[in-house]
Amino acid sequence: MARELKEVASTINLNRGTQRMKPDGMLVEPQHIVSARQDVAAKGGPETLSEIAGTEPVLASFVFESLAAIAGKLALSGAPTPLVQGSHEDMLALVLTCVQALRRGHYELWRDSMAGTRLAQLDEIFQAPPKRCRKKGQGAEPAE
Repeated sequence: MARELKEVASTINLNRGTQRMKPDGMLVEPQHIVSARQDVAAKGGPETLSEIAGTEPVLASFVFESLAAIAGKLALSGAPTPLVQGSHEDMLALVLTCVQALRRGHYELWRDSMAGTRLAQLDEIFQAPPKRCRKKGQGAEPAE
């Protein structure tokens, strides 16, 4: 895994030399990829996929079924079982790393805009101040 992370970092550094500014629409930073890959490797693919299924069940199901179909095609083509299993694990790690890196990029983009959202309810910092009750004026009397 350490070798893979070094390869990612070196690839990113090579690309930096040719590109001076990041595109406006870029959400994923190199550190998002590295930290996502480390988390996926630490937890394992199945557990990470289960966590994603908690918030994105359709996406998790699509990833699971698609990777199973690819592994099935490899097996039917005569690939040895260890190769099929290893390829499935590698593809799952790749897809989950991409999904997690995108999630981190979105969080970085929107974390300062969370006031008034369900996400803000988890942290007191993002909660809007309580509304004040208006008091009736002293000179105003109800109409008869």
